[in-house]
Amino acid sequence: MKTQLLLAVLTIIISLSTFAQGRSFGGFKSGNLEIEPVVGYERVQKILPTPHTSSRLFYGLRANYGPKYLSLEAEVTQAKEDESFDTGVDISDNSTNYMLGLRSSFNIGRALNWYLRAGAHARDSKYERTQAGVTTTIEPATYVNPYAGTGLAINLMNVFTLNAGMNVIFTDDEHEYQSSLGFGIRI
Repeated sequence: MKTQLLLAVLTIIISLSTFAQGRSFGGFKSGNLEIEPVVGYERVQKILPTPHTSSRLFYGLRANYGPKYLSLEAEVTQAKEDESFDTGVDISDNSTNYMLGLRSSFNIGRALNWYLRAGAHARDSKYERTQAGVTTTIEPATYVNPYAGTGLAINLMNVFTLNAGMNVIFTDDEHEYQSSLGFGIRI
């Protein structure tokens, strides 16, 4: 709960201070440091109590430090989801993702920016299942796995930005693929 509150407060502070300075909405840049909030919507495959797909909102912060062609990247995101089923089962799923690595960005003309990223990914998860008043908590171990990704940002009229990306997290069992699509507005 403290982590969620801290991330929400930091995101609001950065967004408001950036808005007041007239920079791009949600981002902050000072010298070689760039910080931006990460807000998204994801679909997740679940297996409990029965196999199904669920959707949830996630939020966090991403920071890059260094020149664009080779910078240090850190990202923290938080997701929470609560589900209730007709069978009387309630499931709560909390996860925090951490990413630390390197990022290289390349301008392709005036309107395109392509990036590559790679590093280490870790996930903390907590699952709670409540049935007939009995709550069972499962907290899987935190594993660190390598990740790699790429993406493209398209600058539209120096006001709007359309972003698309793909990351692969190389886990022991099978690879986890994360695709993203984003939209930014410069105010």
